[in-house]
Amino acid sequence: MPAAREPSLADPLIRRSEISVGAVSRQYTALLLAVFTIAGAWLRLSHLGTKSLWLDEGATVALARTSWQHFAWVWWYGEANLQTVYFLMMRAWIHLGQSEVWLRLPSALFGIASIPLIFLVARKFMEAVPALASSALLAFNPTAVSYSQDARSYTLTIFLVLLSTYCFVGAVELGRRKDWLIWTIVSVLAFYSHDFAALVLVAQAVSLFFKAKPAPWRPVVICGATILLAALPGVTYVFRASPENLHFAWMPRPSVKELWHLAMFFGGSGVKIIVAIILWVAGLLAIFRSHRQNQGQGEFWRGMLIVLWAFLPVVLTAVISLLHPIFLQRYMIFSLPATILLAGLGINALGRWHAGVVLVTALCAISISTILRDYNKPREDWRGASSAILSSASPGDAVVFFPFYTRVMFDYYRDRYPGNVPVIHVFAPPYYAGGDDVHTLVNALDSNGHQFPHVWIVVYGPADRLENFDYGSVAGAKLQSSFGSPGVQKFADIQVLEFGH
Repeated sequence: MPAAREPSLADPLIRRSEISVGAVSRQYTALLLAVFTIAGAWLRLSHLGTKSLWLDEGATVALARTSWQHFAWVWWYGEANLQTVYFLMMRAWIHLGQSEVWLRLPSALFGIASIPLIFLVARKFMEAVPALASSALLAFNPTAVSYSQDARSYTLTIFLVLLSTYCFVGAVELGRRKDWLIWTIVSVLAFYSHDFAALVLVAQAVSLFFKAKPAPWRPVVICGATILLAALPGVTYVFRASPENLHFAWMPRPSVKELWHLAMFFGGSGVKIIVAIILWVAGLLAIFRSHRQNQGQGEFWRGMLIVLWAFLPVVLTAVISLLHPIFLQRYMIFSLPATILLAGLGINALGRWHAGVVLVTALCAISISTILRDYNKPREDWRGASSAILSSASPGDAVVFFPFYTRVMFDYYRDRYPGNVPVIHVFAPPYYAGGDDVHTLVNALDSNGHQFPHVWIVVYGPADRLENFDYGSVAGAKLQSSFGSPGVQKFADIQVLEFGH
């Protein structure tokens, strides 16, 4: 068999002869890539602990701190298997520290590592200048920065999806067994870092319909079956989980409005989305122009891989959401690298007056102000709410949460409270466990309405949400009859009601 050549350099989707923005030396390329990586690192590490943890991050802490027996139960019957790799990593990581900064640091590191990685992936599809543009766009993308400061698995999965795509292109082009084996292993890890990564794997397989024959269907089928078998314990979660763990009424259905919000999620709001759309359209034109000019199916296949990666997961999620609403932006974040690659491809379709480079530079520049504003943008202020209770509570007080599972946030901040923590009776079960709840509180109030010096009600969400929970309005009415109207404090999506003498 003849020696294989590197397709990204010899047959890029945008050929060397078409580069209107000018070639760059390897040293200059390495320097720019280092600058973009350092800038992206600064954006991701800066203000890492400014905001309070939010509810999903609290679940991460709970799963990282719980016993192995309890973790195994939640993995089998709860949602822990949806981000298995990340939670296993965090179970080791949390032994070295539990501050907000430390908990978010792995996400920041994977977000930083994805900046040079997307350059390597882009070189499979395009020349150095558009590939550098892709790295810059990822480094300064507000969504990428935001999720790099979130103690969840999203940046880990983006990293693994990028690595999977890199391995997939190499396996298809070179056809070596070890390349298919590596792709299989990385893809299984990607699935177990977040189950929606499977939609990217589907897009990879579908892209082969656009490849010149003979397409490597045999290894794809064998490796795909292996990935599916390995994924079965996670896939079958939907048959084991209780209905309330599968149905979330708040999740949106697809609509024109939601699609527009998703576009802004990928490209940015305001002027940024206009610039992003211009680059995306230019990227599509570059792909289909290369096909019309008969540059070969190899180039067109790689272009269609980017297109399918960007759009097919969104389409599949939208179709599923017609029956079971799951059209949540962060579930489709794994298409973000593809939209960035598409924008990178758009540089040469806008080669006149270097318009593509100007637009990419402008998009990166105006994104910085968005990122800086987001550092201090209010979210769920569980730190403030917990501190308000702990700083004013007396021994023997009671606290109840609506919904009950938000207790995980109070537990985290109570453990980290710098002062003396009074003994408070918590009427909410621990994470995926049994224990006292609001029913127990109502029964206690029935027997003695004044047995607690103070009762704190923590309501997450709208002001009237207390009325939507069983026994919520009952508890509120009993407390008001015993103590009068409560004092109310608000903390960014959280209300703390204090009943007491």
